[in-house]
Amino acid sequence: MISKSDDTNNSSSESLGSMERAVMQDEQVQDVHAQLMREKEEPVEGFSPVPIVLMFFFAALCFWGGVYLVEHSGGYRWDAYSPDFDPTADAPKPVEISLFDRGAKIYRNQCAQCHQASGNGVAGVYPPLVASSWVTGHPEVVARILINGLNGPMIVNGKSYNGNMPAFGPGGLGLKEKDIAGVITYIRQEWGNAAPEMSEQMIAEYSSKYNSRSTPWSSNELKQDLGPIPEAVPTDDNTLDAEETAEL
Repeated sequence: MISKSDDTNNSSSESLGSMERAVMQDEQVQDVHAQLMREKEEPVEGFSPVPIVLMFFFAALCFWGGVYLVEHSGGYRWDAYSPDFDPTADAPKPVEISLFDRGAKIYRNQCAQCHQASGNGVAGVYPPLVASSWVTGHPEVVARILINGLNGPMIVNGKSYNGNMPAFGPGGLGLKEKDIAGVITYIRQEWGNAAPEMSEQMIAEYSSKYNSRSTPWSSNELKQDLGPIPEAVPTDDNTLDAEETAEL
């Protein structure tokens, strides 16, 4: 048995379908619908891709921002508030050290074990450096000893010594020319010695002559074929860089 409500539902469905068919047959409605379909993008799943030009723009902007921060950060100091702050304006001057002070540090590290802090050496074993003509005499003599070393007997202040002095040049400890000049300057001017300093330029000239020598000097060779005594030209560049400071 068909109820009255079923008849009503069927009648409503038929009326709705008739109205939809009537609307679809209206040419004006179809034209508007077609126009909307042409103008509206088809829906896609997910996110639309970012234009490549926009990506490059953002990358360039980030790069510029990083450079700007580095140049105008004031060294990231807590007390720098001005964009024009220069972190190097009030920076302390580089530490300067004389050849004498440089040589003193190297002497304590490399020489004092044998020649003692007093420069008096050890009797019969290590010769003294105090009032020694080998030290305070012709600068080429002591330069030869430090660059190439010394081996064999020698007379110092009337006493005999027979030992081995290691080379400080490329064939030995490999010290820099400035360091060798510093050590020689120190031992020529400490403990009452009053000889002129040894400049880095002088050591550079002696090194060009003797760096290739592979054997140490004997005491008889040291005073042979000596050149004229050069004038000591003090170097203005005694600035220590970070590496030299660590070494000293």
